[in-house]
Amino acid sequence: MAVYSKYLTVRNSSAATAALFVLYLLSRRRSSTNLNSKKNGKSQAVQNTEKEGKKEKAVVDRIFFSRIHRILKIMVPRTFCKETGYLALIALMLVARTYCDVWMIQNGTMIESAIIGRTTKDFKRYLFNFIAAMPVISLINNSLKLGLNELKLCFRVRLTKYLYEEYLKGYTYYKMGNLDNRISNPDQLLTQDVEKFCNSVVDLYSNLSKPLLDICLYIFKLTSAIGAQGPASMMAYLIISGFFLTRLRRPIGKMTITEQRYEGEYRYVNSRLITNSEEIAFYNGNKREKQTIHTTFQKLVDHLHNFIIFRFSMGFIDSIIAKYLATVVGYLVVSRPFLNLAHPRHLNSSHAELLEDYYQSGRMLLRMSQALGRIVLAGREMTRLAGFTARITELMQVLKELNKGKYERTMISQQEKGTEENPVIPLIPGSGEVVIADNIIKFEHVPLATPNGDVLIQDLSFEVRSGTNVLVCGPNGCGKSSLFRVLGELWPLFGGKLTKPNRGKLFYVPQRPYMTLGTLRDQVIYPDTAEDQKKRGISDQVLKEYLDNVQLGPILDREGGWDTVQDWMDVLSGGEKQRMAMARIFYHKPQFAILDECTSAVSVDVEEHIYSHCRKVGITLFTVSHRKSLWKHHEFYLHMDGRGKYEFKEITEDTVEFGS
Repeated sequence: MAVYSKYLTVRNSSAATAALFVLYLLSRRRSSTNLNSKKNGKSQAVQNTEKEGKKEKAVVDRIFFSRIHRILKIMVPRTFCKETGYLALIALMLVARTYCDVWMIQNGTMIESAIIGRTTKDFKRYLFNFIAAMPVISLINNSLKLGLNELKLCFRVRLTKYLYEEYLKGYTYYKMGNLDNRISNPDQLLTQDVEKFCNSVVDLYSNLSKPLLDICLYIFKLTSAIGAQGPASMMAYLIISGFFLTRLRRPIGKMTITEQRYEGEYRYVNSRLITNSEEIAFYNGNKREKQTIHTTFQKLVDHLHNFIIFRFSMGFIDSIIAKYLATVVGYLVVSRPFLNLAHPRHLNSSHAELLEDYYQSGRMLLRMSQALGRIVLAGREMTRLAGFTARITELMQVLKELNKGKYERTMISQQEKGTEENPVIPLIPGSGEVVIADNIIKFEHVPLATPNGDVLIQDLSFEVRSGTNVLVCGPNGCGKSSLFRVLGELWPLFGGKLTKPNRGKLFYVPQRPYMTLGTLRDQVIYPDTAEDQKKRGISDQVLKEYLDNVQLGPILDREGGWDTVQDWMDVLSGGEKQRMAMARIFYHKPQFAILDECTSAVSVDVEEHIYSHCRKVGITLFTVSHRKSLWKHHEFYLHMDGRGKYEFKEITEDTVEFGS
């Protein structure tokens, strides 16, 4: 027992207790993660469209550096630009700050030597030097902060503009939410994740550049003071400890990705509550929505709790290895020339010279050890940056593929729907042919299918020329809206041939028209701007005539003129919004207009006037409606039965009209 008792010191017991405590926390975190994963498996699924089987890799490796290089080329597009100017300013300020640190160490040592040596003259001289340098040091520090903040903003502007350029190209914003299911919360990625990524990149640039400059400068200074062995020992410690801590931090990148995904889901369920508040209120669904929100929030809280415990555990280890042990190594290195009585450097040195040399070398070595510690700790931020980089890169990749017409979605199996007589032809998105031609819409053997492969009509063929209005009818879910989404190129063509005018000559009016943010004029000319209106040569008097055609003329005086800004979604009634959408048709004058139940809140007499005016100005209509009163305004009807059959026939006196 006596043999072992000499090891039971207070220091050894404390170290053993700390090690056991860390192991306990790590094991507790692992078991907690497993438990939460089981709980989450039983909980309600909330907007989880991302593929669970695909685990995004987020570690600091070759792939990470390839990703970050790709994004940096977007944020710093040229050799000479505003961003490179700020990068140079930051680098210059970091160098100046490092030299200021060295000067302050030397000047501070001289002040302390003067105090200990009781030399008033030297004390005043070095103290006044410090006072004179204070404005310069303050200017350097705040110039560094200015450069960092401006660079963060510049990076965010560059990356945000690039992403929105891709996101709002064509119908990509629609395809991401309705065709592709790889990214469920693009708003989270485009706003919060971009900001965090840019901040993390700039902070990492600063947190790595300054310590590296410190290390290079202090190595040069210390090598001439205490020899090359001391700095070499510190560098060896940096490499070993950095490799060890990097291995321990690998889960941070993956946990960062998971955190941002859960944050996005939590934002999504809250935005759904706001968007659908009226419907939820009618259903008295507040308790059910509260359960949904609490479930999503609890999933986020559980993850954040695990992340906090993990960071606490890593922080405990980081502090010991990157700070305290680095300081111990520094003391061991700096003490060698002083404790070795035969060392040639201090054979004839006085006590004051020893003290001054120790202060200066010791402080430089202490600063160097702190710089090494900051580099080791920067690995933690780099691992977290890997998580943001993976998410931003995934968004860029999805946007690029969507703009090329490629999307990924879980497809419905068609095997069980086929028979020996009528085998199912595999559906390939984008395999159909689109031909652009004026004054005609023609479907030739087009399979009408949803983006996930659910076939509504196996073979659709009909032709409509300008001047021939068509009434589209059928039960809910038969494919009426799907037809127009294919016609508007929102959905891919799975086969056949579609002949149609270009997008600008087709206009779609939904049952719930969209009112944009802006003036009353903007509501009529949307998506044009006031400048576009002037280029078209359309005066405000002509716009007034468009409003009169849909019997909305009085609204101009009621709301205070064309330049009045209101929340038009609330100011206008349902019927007024539908008539405003019809006024847009008269402004744009398309070859074909698709009216999807867009006059349901309009009286019959106003509706008849609108249809008569459309025929007068040469706008051909595709109308989805259940009103019998509209049959007389159409020459053909397209009826879908909801079971894969359809008929396209001319409306005659013998045609049986159906509807209300």
